Amino acid sequence: MTPEDTSKEAAGHRPNLTGFAFLTLAVTLILVYAGGFTTTIGAGMVFPDWPLSNGSLNPPGWTTDEAMLAEHSHRLLGALVGLLTLTLAVWIHLREDRKWIRRLGWFAVGLVIFQGLLGGFRVLLVSLDLAKIHGVMAQLYLCTLTSLVVGLSRWWRELPRALPERAWARMRTLGLVLCAGVFVQLVVGAVMRHRGAGMAIPYFPHARSDGGWLPAAWNWATQIHFLHRVLAVVILALLIAWMITLFRSPGVTRAMKKLAVAALALVCIQIALGAEIIWSGRAPFQTTLHVLNGAVFFAVVWAGTFAAFRSVLEPEDGGRSAVRKAEGEPAAAGAELSGARAS
Repeated sequence: MTPEDTSKEAAGHRPNLTGFAFLTLAVTLILVYAGGFTTTIGAGMVFPDWPLSNGSLNPPGWTTDEAMLAEHSHRLLGALVGLLTLTLAVWIHLREDRKWIRRLGWFAVGLVIFQGLLGGFRVLLVSLDLAKIHGVMAQLYLCTLTSLVVGLSRWWRELPRALPERAWARMRTLGLVLCAGVFVQLVVGAVMRHRGAGMAIPYFPHARSDGGWLPAAWNWATQIHFLHRVLAVVILALLIAWMITLFRSPGVTRAMKKLAVAALALVCIQIALGAEIIWSGRAPFQTTLHVLNGAVFFAVVWAGTFAAFRSVLEPEDGGRSAVRKAEGEPAAAGAELSGARAS
């Protein structure tokens, strides 16, 4: 891409819209923490009704009781995130010319509504299975918001178009494999948390008091817990392979490399938090931070993977046409100019 094209794309950037998308993402991370804390202290069923809490939007005593505070705050934050997502989708629809990002905005609205209904039916049906699905769907919604933030950012517009397609393809493939591994880990973690298997193996890094690496007894709880630990090692290996591919690809921006380094730091923090959960006997603060940090790690890895789809979502010609349209330049005029240059 020429400097002229780069400046045109940068001119199409809308910082206020990008900032609002990032705000929605930040509030969603607070919601993830609130939901994780509610599950950690076992407060998910403190109110037997929904969408109200004990029949009220402001149930008596909810600010002084820890369980009620956790669950009611989770519900209020969920409503706030829903409103922010709807506002974001409308704003994108009115200001963005790119069809894929408009559709993604409305998809986020549908996803957040579905997520709210899952949370509600989890309470009404007293279903642990719906609680697990609710936790996993939160991660998918977070990745959808991450895609919107990345797609709206100036950073997205400055991604190198000159990078060979095979290099983008390698990063996409490894990134998708890594994200799939993280998603499986999130599912395993959700099952482990909701079924009370977080302390099934009460030692770390070993699995037995005598220093053995395998559990002394095998049952469903130790199996799911041990699988969670094994997947952590697999994800670390996949992350390193993805980073090597990214750093070896010519033309990759410094911002993308920083994103990969941030992902490595986050996975190291995640392992440390997992160890602290075992050593502290599943302390609520460390346990909830483990959930939050895992969500942030997934979002960062997905951001890097999604960036590799730039050449698919916005081919060079299509990207220039969108910029011309945003600037009011007729597409035909651009085509004539390109033909004149070719001749």
